[in-house]
Amino acid sequence: MKNTLHGYMTVEASLMMPIIWFSLFFMIFTGFFQYDRCIAEQDGRLIVMRASDLREQDEAKVIRKVMEKGELAGKKKLLFSNPVQKEFHMSGDKPTVRISGKVNTILGSLIRKSPLHIFTYGAEYETEHYDPVRFIRLCRRVEGYAES
Repeated sequence: MKNTLHGYMTVEASLMMPIIWFSLFFMIFTGFFQYDRCIAEQDGRLIVMRASDLREQDEAKVIRKVMEKGELAGKKKLLFSNPVQKEFHMSGDKPTVRISGKVNTILGSLIRKSPLHIFTYGAEYETEHYDPVRFIRLCRRVEGYAES
């Protein structure tokens, strides 16, 4: 029998497999990063909505009341993120929260001086105090416009 097999398939597979594995791990890591970002942003929205419901004017009291009810990111639901930094401010009737976090990548041990070893995310949310009377008046005004 004549041997007609060539080694080109082995060479192609050895060149393609690292690319395929890296792409697969990168997609999985990207999913985990997006999950952490979404949890942190949901936590920021929840903090702002709770603060808009309170009638307190003292910023320290508002912060204490909002934070004592619990946070999503504080309950160890994050997968890769370091603890999330939250900055809460009250300016007049507008509570504002700024959320930021960092996720260390797998490349941290390989590329230390490159910006690719850490992914960052951040968001800022602001709202006005919730006023039920104003909301009801607005609904009645919209209802009046709808009838005419």
